[in-house]
Amino acid sequence: MSSNLVSAWPFAIVGVSDRRLTEFISKKTKTNRSTKMTVFGCAAAHGLIVYNGIGLDDDGLMPSDWLMELAAQKVFDGKLQDVFNAVKTDLEVRLRRLRATYGSKNARHTFTFGVWHDGRSEIYNVSNFESLDGSEDLLEGSDTVKTTSLLPTPESRIRILASGTRPPKADMKSISEVIKTRPVEYVVARGIKVVRDIAYRQGKAKGSVGAAAQWAAIGPKREEVWCGLDVVGGRIAQEPPNAINIQANSPVAGTMSVRLGDPAGGMLFKDAYVYAIPEGGSKVDIAQFDPISKRAVFSEPKCGVCGSPWPASHRYCEVCLYDEHHARGNKQRPRQDR
Repeated sequence: MSSNLVSAWPFAIVGVSDRRLTEFISKKTKTNRSTKMTVFGCAAAHGLIVYNGIGLDDDGLMPSDWLMELAAQKVFDGKLQDVFNAVKTDLEVRLRRLRATYGSKNARHTFTFGVWHDGRSEIYNVSNFESLDGSEDLLEGSDTVKTTSLLPTPESRIRILASGTRPPKADMKSISEVIKTRPVEYVVARGIKVVRDIAYRQGKAKGSVGAAAQWAAIGPKREEVWCGLDVVGGRIAQEPPNAINIQANSPVAGTMSVRLGDPAGGMLFKDAYVYAIPEGGSKVDIAQFDPISKRAVFSEPKCGVCGSPWPASHRYCEVCLYDEHHARGNKQRPRQDR
């Protein structure tokens, strides 16, 4: 189960998503570097997409891959409603296959969109079990996927949507208070903390929600897209969300940042990473291109202490740091052998 937050108000949209992927049936951790967020542009709209429900299908594809397949078909070249229609149709077909194998309770999925459209920030769900129109969420996945919206009104200019594993109401309220009083970067930081607290409150280090989080902060102008990765204990490399038809800015180190994509659109990037090599330093083995599969293969060996997947972009094993956080003992964080 993922944990996602999408906050929208008249000046910005902020999204935060955890990165842990668990096995569909066994719920064992498969990876701690699953990219569940995509930033995108389409005709007259731009924004972000996060998801919860299916983590990996029987073909070994994540829902982020489903979106990339649609993007390769030029779906995101159309208007926002065209994107919703295509995602809805594609999702119904994929869920139908999963339902036949795993049953309706397991075949549930939601794509959440935070979008700048017609000059305002809007939130949409494309889902077969979660709704934003006031109707009750379903315990079993429906045969039909619906698109519902959470639009701004004079009474609700600030909207915050949590999906997947949800935080306490007090945490949601804290985000709203930060939106009212602080700049966007503080909203990003608060959202990351809320998702990380969900991971810590689960009571077990290898729960369904991880402590590392991808984030995006998006302004009303198409060029105002910032995104990145926040890792408990620090990161060696930056891993931004996937991107479709948009340029994104991502901080690397200190005041240094990198711009990925094409401001004119027409470019896709997936599983990107970037890092700064200090003077006298050497290259870090984050990922290598596999010419057979024609995709980047990321290094994620198992931790030598707890056996959890340890992404090469993380300075420390997040599961071991979790155990240390709860032990409240040794304040040192020595890097364990992989």
